[in-house]
Amino acid sequence: MQFDPNWHPEGAACARALREALPEQTPVDWMIIGGSGIGRPLIEDGEHALGLVIHREISLSDLGLPAPSVAGHGSSLVFGELPAGDGRPAVSVCVQTGRVHPYEGHPAALTSAPLGAVLTLGCKQVLLTSAVGGVDPKLRTGTIVSYRDQFNLFGPTPLRGAAFISCSNLYNAELRAKLRALVEDPAQLPEVVYGHARGPQYESPAEVAALRSLGCDVVGMSTTYEAVLAAAHGVPACGLGIVTNAAGGEALSHDEVQVESAKARSRMATLIRGLLRA
Repeated sequence: MQFDPNWHPEGAACARALREALPEQTPVDWMIIGGSGIGRPLIEDGEHALGLVIHREISLSDLGLPAPSVAGHGSSLVFGELPAGDGRPAVSVCVQTGRVHPYEGHPAALTSAPLGAVLTLGCKQVLLTSAVGGVDPKLRTGTIVSYRDQFNLFGPTPLRGAAFISCSNLYNAELRAKLRALVEDPAQLPEVVYGHARGPQYESPAEVAALRSLGCDVVGMSTTYEAVLAAAHGVPACGLGIVTNAAGGEALSHDEVQVESAKARSRMATLIRGLLRA
């Protein structure tokens, strides 16, 4: 099924603004969306960075979009290249340094507009990252997980109209296989089902129990609608999460999420770098 711009006019409008602001920008090999405490460190110096050669950066506000109001989220699109080595061409990348969530008062169609813009202008593959709560009690804090499916029957969608797309392969099997090949032991990168919670409040123990009974392993407040948008465009996507807390357990705070996210950043950057070069 071919993508219809009427399904997501916010993305088309953002694409026009991006094209006007950066007329020289060409299609990219990868778009990466940074989750809580993940996005900005990927483009900065140090062990948490991907090692991108940065060409240009534009703020979301310059594209007429709201900026994230949550700590740990940047507010820009960064375009650059990752040297591939071995004489291979560099990998062109766009990193969204943070995301706006629907719970901040904006519809999913608007919060996903940056992704829609880059998909419209040309993007071969998408990587979604996020901080998540562990629904499966076997998932320890600090574990990095790969998403294999999602549950979002009652959550937001970026689409409207007759957008009857298939969601049978939201997290592309080939990309997931490439991620698995980057670890020595599959237990180092569990494949999980992501359950969407509306937020901004954290989940109650009863809600976590319900998610577990529905087959969810982790829970978060983003990502699912972005995976749907990539699928609507026919672009393969994959997702990585950092388990930052046990959902529905002891009292939680966003500070805790950021601390645990920071502990796993270097491992996350290594995985992402390997995926981009695979």
